[in-house]
Amino acid sequence: MPKKQVIQNHHISYNPEITVKIYKGEHWAITILNRRSKNMSKGFLRCLQEYIDSHKDNAVDLDDGI
Repeated sequence: MPKKQVIQNHHISYNPEITVKIYKGEHWAITILNRRSKNMSKGFLRCLQEYIDSHKDNAVDLDDGI
């Protein structure tokens, strides 16, 4: 039996409060990235942008349900 994916709320901002629904693994990844945000290379950000550009058409809107 496949595992059900866990959905969590992630704060983009606390003031004003802005949250989005993301998968648990994504929540972990963005938390780690936020902790490293003081020392990021432009090359790394370019890689992230390329990743976003190539995957955005397959993204699931978790507000619509699964």
